[in-house]
Amino acid sequence: MLNWIKFIVVFLFTLTSVITVTVLYNADKPSSSVKKAAIESAIKSGQLVSASTVEIFNGTVPAVTVYGVDGDGKKKAVFVDEKSKDGFKEVKLADGISAEKAVANVKKELDVKKVLHVKLGLEEKGPVWEVAFKSDNGKLNYVYVFFENGQWWKRILNL
Repeated sequence: MLNWIKFIVVFLFTLTSVITVTVLYNADKPSSSVKKAAIESAIKSGQLVSASTVEIFNGTVPAVTVYGVDGDGKKKAVFVDEKSKDGFKEVKLADGISAEKAVANVKKELDVKKVLHVKLGLEEKGPVWEVAFKSDNGKLNYVYVFFENGQWWKRILNL
């Protein structure tokens, strides 16, 4: 009887592990395929020679931001929108503020306990840094800072 109990426990643990790994793998598939397609598009179009990082940004203009180096050796961010046929929008990272500077601008005015992420994305007004953070009271906050000058665009506070 004890062997049957051990068998059932081991079987259920193994089954749970396999199901968990399968679900997590399949949940990541759409995101990874979109990122891979964005890298291929940015390189194939000649916007970038090599890509280093990719982020998905879901704002008013949903796009995938591909960071990399162009033919001149300059660091760029290319915004790839698979639905748009307008081509690609791009910014040279040296022409705007860095992610660290965007976070510093937010910390000047708001109480930031923990920064969750900083993403460069494209909005209708132009490229912005999205800074997501938890405040001292534990609430979720989103602040959008313009890439060119570091000015605030909009704030979504205390969610």
